[in-house]
Amino acid sequence: MNLIGFDFSCNKPGCCVKLNEKIHFALWPLELDNKSIEKFKMANVYIDNRQRLTLGKNSSEKFRWHVSMANDLSNKIISYIKETINSNEETIIAFEGSSFGSKGDAGLQLAGYRYILMNELGKIYGLHNIFTYAPLTIKSIAGCASKDKKGKDSIIEAFKELNVDHDFCKVLRNNPELLRKKTNYIMGVDDLTDAFFTLETLRKKEGI
Repeated sequence: MNLIGFDFSCNKPGCCVKLNEKIHFALWPLELDNKSIEKFKMANVYIDNRQRLTLGKNSSEKFRWHVSMANDLSNKIISYIKETINSNEETIIAFEGSSFGSKGDAGLQLAGYRYILMNELGKIYGLHNIFTYAPLTIKSIAGCASKDKKGKDSIIEAFKELNVDHDFCKVLRNNPELLRKKTNYIMGVDDLTDAFFTLETLRKKEGI
């Protein structure tokens, strides 16, 4: 069985794929700097650094821009999944849902991008095989729902404590400075750890 967890966003969606006991990590950032790209490659993370399409000036052109960007992202993600998973086995997919109270243009754009991807995945793997979990549920599975574990890097720290057999986890646990830019982790690290715990939420909630 193929299990996939997404921490989805418009600018830096992360993905964790589990094939039997083998884990894969992938990231689709928007215009990430070259040094960060090399850091992820060193940690054996698949990375597809996307470029912005030209943004128009009027409302119609901006709408088309978002649809084009969303379709391009969806196509890249699906291409990666098809190349990575075992096509002869069932594929179960999980997404982190929107935070409670999310609103405004940014929230609407995120929902739109996510629905485009979910619709395309549903055509291939079946909508009945796609699950969505609230952010708080995923934090709870990671052990980060309590007040004393809600810090910025709490899920990253929870991930580091696990014995995940992947270079990304090993680097974070043994040489975290390699995935930092000054004091903060480079963009995308939190998305990958969130994707991992989204997958773990799928496993535990659905009994897989």
